[in-house]
Amino acid sequence: MSTPDTHPDPRFWKQLELVNEALPEDARAAAGPEGAEPGSPVAPRYAYLTGHILVRAADVSRAIEIAERSQPQEGNVRVAWPSEESQDRVTVRRLALGRRNVFRALEALEREKVHATLVHLVSVSGVNLCPGDEPTPAAAPPTPPSGPRAHGAGVTVTVLDTGLVHDYLTHTWLDASAGTPNIPMVDGDVTTPAQELELDGTIRPYTGHGTFIAGVVRRVAPATDVRVHNTFPYAGAVPEDELGLAILRTLDTHGWPDIISLSAGASTERTQALLGLADFVTELAGHPGTVLVAAAGNDGVTDPFWPAALADEPVNASGDVVVSVGALREDGQGRACFSNHGGWVKVYAPGERLVNAYTSGDYLYDYPASALCRFHAPALYPGCTCLAPFSVGDKESFTGLARWSGTSFATPIIAGVLAARMSQAQVTSRQAARDLVDGVLAVPDLSGLL
Repeated sequence: MSTPDTHPDPRFWKQLELVNEALPEDARAAAGPEGAEPGSPVAPRYAYLTGHILVRAADVSRAIEIAERSQPQEGNVRVAWPSEESQDRVTVRRLALGRRNVFRALEALEREKVHATLVHLVSVSGVNLCPGDEPTPAAAPPTPPSGPRAHGAGVTVTVLDTGLVHDYLTHTWLDASAGTPNIPMVDGDVTTPAQELELDGTIRPYTGHGTFIAGVVRRVAPATDVRVHNTFPYAGAVPEDELGLAILRTLDTHGWPDIISLSAGASTERTQALLGLADFVTELAGHPGTVLVAAAGNDGVTDPFWPAALADEPVNASGDVVVSVGALREDGQGRACFSNHGGWVKVYAPGERLVNAYTSGDYLYDYPASALCRFHAPALYPGCTCLAPFSVGDKESFTGLARWSGTSFATPIIAGVLAARMSQAQVTSRQAARDLVDGVLAVPDLSGLL
């Protein structure tokens, strides 16, 4: 069964509200598939930009003609993105459809054999979260690493996420100046308090995501050179085409790393791959020194989650271009309830209640929650360990550390494992990825480390 037998999670609508508040005034996100809305029996599976579709640049003229012919009373169709100066970097175009029904437009284009998709929102949260998946305060840092501090030396990891929190240098395991000499400091895009906080001064729900992930990489492979980029500027989300261009520009500026860690993704209409990332995926395949490690998503289903699901596509025929990562339970007794799964998920790592770097301040719990996980039924998840410790209106104080769950945090563990393998065995990132997927390299016991 691909979708759990549960009611739609109301937190999706809160997440969508946050994204719409952060998007530019001329952009608005809605829930898909068609008919998904609060109170509707149609459960939301993804978010998309209303009134827009994506097509290949070579198909623009034909797509405009077909879309206008399919709904002739709704005005002109035009190219809305990217700007002219960026068009030579990507081969996809966003078309503005005016008042047209995007789903009918897509059906008309499909009949005419023109490939077109919605403009999906790629997010660090996904549609449904484990009820315990909001960060909770942690009183003490993880146990110091017991392995060699040189693990990951000479290896570069690029984290595509929400950037580093403004106070990230207070965390000793991220700052070389406060730790072992010659271990590079985590660096990258640093967000401001205004970007991290609500108007009432409480911490925004997506704040600290990239910082936490950077810390996980460094806990597993302490000598790794980690750079974090803020590629999810709209409440932890971004339209897929803007993400594709942002990734390419980031790599153009800073170079292609050994490992890209991406703890974000999207489910899509008709489960197709993200067209907006097509140019990035093509270039990734042509860079044999780089591996993409991507989170499998937190919806508890077997439906593909992109770009992690590329691990089961022709681009990954050798198994070393994309490594998709699911989450394991805290007690070590199998897959975490919220983790997506299926043959397209290639490896699993611990993903429940990890502890790592966060920001400081008050956090207001604003998502509807219940004491029991939505997967608590014994047949789905015996002995469920995923609980919601707080409910709407609760406020807790953080002092630079958080405990967090999700495939988002299993992903940097695998990035760290690959980095450590590279430095220990003097192999490339793709050889390390093949060793991991083939079972030659195992995920180590990380008890107490995270």
